[in-house]
Amino acid sequence: MLTVRARVLLRALLLAAVVVASGFLAWWSWRTSSALAALGERSVIESTVLLVREKIDRVEATVIAGDNAVLHLVNPDDLDTLAQRWPDLAERISPTVRSVLVLDEAMRPLRVVAHREDDDRSELVGWVTGRLLTELHLATEPPGAHRHWHGAIDGRSVLLSYSTRETAGRRYYVVLEADLDYIRNELLPKLFDDPLARGRFNITDENNRIVIGRSLTAAGEFLVSTRFPTTLYKWRLAIAPRQAPELEASARRRGVVEGSYVGASLLVILAGVSFLLFAARQEEQLNTLKSDFIATVSHELKTPLSLIRMFGEMLARERAPTPEKRAQYLEIIVRESERLSALIENVLDFARLEQGRAAYEFSSADLGATVLRDVEAFRFRTHHERPALVTEIADGIAPVRLDARAMQVLLFNLLDNAFKYAGDTDTVVVRARQEGARAIIEVQDHGPGIDPEDARKIFERFYRGRAVRSGGPRGTGIGLSLVKHIARAHGGDVTVHAVAPTGTLFRVAIPVEG
Repeated sequence: MLTVRARVLLRALLLAAVVVASGFLAWWSWRTSSALAALGERSVIESTVLLVREKIDRVEATVIAGDNAVLHLVNPDDLDTLAQRWPDLAERISPTVRSVLVLDEAMRPLRVVAHREDDDRSELVGWVTGRLLTELHLATEPPGAHRHWHGAIDGRSVLLSYSTRETAGRRYYVVLEADLDYIRNELLPKLFDDPLARGRFNITDENNRIVIGRSLTAAGEFLVSTRFPTTLYKWRLAIAPRQAPELEASARRRGVVEGSYVGASLLVILAGVSFLLFAARQEEQLNTLKSDFIATVSHELKTPLSLIRMFGEMLARERAPTPEKRAQYLEIIVRESERLSALIENVLDFARLEQGRAAYEFSSADLGATVLRDVEAFRFRTHHERPALVTEIADGIAPVRLDARAMQVLLFNLLDNAFKYAGDTDTVVVRARQEGARAIIEVQDHGPGIDPEDARKIFERFYRGRAVRSGGPRGTGIGLSLVKHIARAHGGDVTVHAVAPTGTLFRVAIPVEG
């Protein structure tokens, strides 16, 4: 058999295990749900990454193909042919190239050819031979190398392709200016004019300004962006999945919902654990009260039985010296027998209430007459001289529906309680009257009164007041619980009140007929 301390420790360990297991289950469920959602989101993002790479590769391949087409036409010994042929072929073989600059080994311009007649040829010469000469590193590049330079000149985005060539032991350099207007207005829109990317892409420069496309901030974390690696490396291409706004909103909602679920689950778990702890403590207290009840009832039974046995033996052995003593002994035996019967009836009535087997037989009755009859029965049973039992029964109380036996149990318990605590005071008063639609029964003593803490719990089963627990009059703790149950079974209730300067008043209110 486990000790109380061991039971408390075991219960605490089990509750801690329940909390940990429940918390782990909630966390695992959230983690699994999030992982499944993330898997779907990752597949969408991965497909978008592939789309971004495919678009970037196509843009760069188109730009480089245009560069190579022009570079194949450049012959330093016959630059007139370049000037004559390329402008006519440009639209077909190199629409991405705007102009061509050929330099000799000393970085002197040999020829500048523009795609269109109205293009400013001097602009490219000025850039290459001036501010960009040191940045392009033309003299250090190996023959055949093909490089790109992307940046801003005078607030304008510029893309240059340059290559070092060598022929007959002579080195020369070719610089191509890309036609960014064509790339921006024709090439890129064509590449992105498909159901997968239409309206869901943009290209931004190094200052995060949109070059082409629209804002994609609604895509949130589902936006995929990558820089052009070789040609337009100052620009960044971004593509949002078609479902990006919905995915972003769904992710936010899921975070809120799942967080709410986990929080609610933890609150439910904590509430459940708190309730279990409260219930366990209540059960522990109830078990303690039951143990006290058993000990008290045993004592209450033992006292009258001991008296009955003692005086019965004295009578059996003819130890009563006079007829008066014999009559006195018999009276004690009868009184203790009645006390024993009342205690047993109380316990049996309470047991029936606990098992839900209490049955009442209601009938119309005169409350005043019922109270007077029960008071006289109590007076006859107790033979008390002090305190005096006084009745104050008002006239004109309307009939009430009551169970006569149950009402006697109610009144006997209230009177027994009053006599226990009245001590040597003068009177215990029983009143009956009508207030509106209710009949009132009051039992008032002039004893030491009731502690406010006891007043809140006094009708609970097995509860005994502080005075009892500290050595005052004994009691089983079930009498007032019976009173409350009987009052409510009659459609009423019972309350307790402190009376100035000292004393306690119990008031029972039940409805009258009609």
